[in-house]
This record gives sequence, C-alpha cells and structure tokens, in this order.
Amino acid sequence: MTTTTPTTSKSSTTTKATKPCEPEVCTWSEWFDVDFPSAGPNQGDFETYQHIRAAGKHICQHPKEIECRAEDYPDLAIQQVGQVVQCDVHFGLVCKNEDQTGKFKMCLNYRIRVLCCTPNYNCVSPVTTRPTSTSTLPTSTTVTTSTSTFHSSTTQPTSAEIILSTSTTSPTTTTPTTTPTVSTTTA
Repeated sequence: MTTTTPTTSKSSTTTKATKPCEPEVCTWSEWFDVDFPSAGPNQGDFETYQHIRAAGKHICQHPKEIECRAEDYPDLAIQQVGQVVQCDVHFGLVCKNEDQTGKFKMCLNYRIRVLCCTPNYNCVSPVTTRPTSTSTLPTSTTVTTSTSTFHSSTTQPTSAEIILSTSTTSPTTTTPTTTPTVSTTTA
C-alpha cells in the first residue's frame, strides 16, 4: 500500500518594469548670424533658414522652437529691444529697415538658434498588449515560476512520467520558462 501526502504548490510572480523614455531627442543648434544689416529702406537683417543654408550652415528641416536675440543686447528678450522684428519658427528672423521707427531706420544685427528634434529609435514606447496582437513589444515582462513537491511516506513509484509545459509572456521578446510537472503511477 502506498501512502501519499498532498502535493504542495508555490507560485511567485516577478515583474520588471521598464521606464518609458522620450520619443524624441531634442537639442538646440548653434547661434546663427549669417547676415549683417545693410542701410537702405529695402534692406535689413535676414536670419532666415534659406539664408543660413545658403551660407553653408546646417539647420534642421522642421525646428520645434526658435530663439532670437539682438547681437548687442543678448540678455534682452526680442520684444524688449524696441524694433519691429519677425521671429518665427517656420522661417527664421526677418527685420526690415522700412518697418523701423525713429531717426535711424535701421535694423540691429540679430542671431537665432533653433530646437531640432529627431526620433529616439532606442525608445520603446508604452503599448498595451492585446491577446490578438503579436507584433507589439511589452513594457514589462512577467515571469511565473511554479514549484511542486511530492511526498511519499512508504514506497517509491514504479514509473514516473515527466510532463514539460512551456509558457511565454510575449512571443517576440521573452524566452520560454520551462516548469517540470511530475505525475506518478504505481503498478
């Protein structure tokens, strides 16, 4: 006669969360000053993207932000200088002499810099894993392990059958975890 004690099972779950990162990497360009104001009503200072590229400088195609400063007043905001100036992220800076007021209708010398952003290809953006989707990457991996203990008080089993079961969290990123389950049969 074989006396058997119940099988004891323990389960544990470990979750490793990955911190979401920024989808873009942004940096400010150097300060550009490729044009110098000229005298005359149709003249001024033109620090446009077109002029910057024509001067052989590199500037991104679609800047996110722009900063404009007067060369002689770098600590003053462009609105505090007292000139009529267009500082626009879509084209750069334009100052026309004809738009200025006062005795000397001439633009100051200006400089600009822009914020350029590129996609962060090393970033895994947060996604929700759906049972029907196999192409998304999870932002966390769950590993479940089970331990079974079999106790017998009098005899050893005459034959043992080992069944291996495999479970995975995501078919694209997780290595299968193998948990042996022991079933015994006595003859």
